[in-house]
Amino acid sequence: MRPYKCNALELELLYTGIKYESLTSLAKNSESHILKSFFFVGGVLLILFSYFGLNYSGFCFAEMRYLSNEEKIRAVFDLQNSRDTLPLDNAPDPKHVKDKSFDGYNLAHIKYKSFDEHIALYPECCSVNPGGGYEVPPVNFLDRIFGYDSGDVVVINFQVRYLDENGLLKTVENRFDNYLQNCGKPQ
Repeated sequence: MRPYKCNALELELLYTGIKYESLTSLAKNSESHILKSFFFVGGVLLILFSYFGLNYSGFCFAEMRYLSNEEKIRAVFDLQNSRDTLPLDNAPDPKHVKDKSFDGYNLAHIKYKSFDEHIALYPECCSVNPGGGYEVPPVNFLDRIFGYDSGDVVVINFQVRYLDENGLLKTVENRFDNYLQNCGKPQ
């Protein structure tokens, strides 16, 4: 059998066909690579937006749930009740207070045994996001998306108990506005 000799036109067509086939194969690989990259980047963005969105909405990732309003109020109450002295807006006259730790606008108070004791005496004391003005600065967006601030404001009309100069138990109401982190830590 004698070898086949190609003329120039046949060689050109053969070369063009091989070149075309290589280019289409390369284009298919390139499209596949772009599609894979798109899905990878899209998946990462979806996860990040989900995480930041849940943080923004107040989701506690440590407990994998949202806190109830009662849990939020208890956390702020426990913080305020655990303090030795409380700052007051409408402080009593220091000479009418038996406990001499009163200094300026801070008052040593008689602590409540628990939140349940306080809520039994003052059932309308506490609320979450009641509206109106608050005594706390506006929320920072980055704190919200990273979970350092749930965006909820807990307002407690705390009845501060103290002894007057005759040893009688007196109360003075003070309003506390607090932000919480997503898992309930007051700020």
